[in-house]
Amino acid sequence: MRLLSKILWFLAFLAATFVWMVLFEHGFSMDGFSQGVREEWRALTTLVGASPAPEAKK
Repeated sequence: MRLLSKILWFLAFLAATFVWMVLFEHGFSMDGFSQGVREEWRALTTLVGASPAPEAKK
């Protein structure tokens, strides 16, 4: 149970770090944040080696 708690805290730390980095790099507006999340997630998945998600049609 203690290991599960540590894993969840670590995942929460990674998520919070991702959110803060997107906010500081792409701005504190909702448009900048949502576009920044898409860009950074695509870059992160490319870096890790997974294929990026297909772009949504606008």
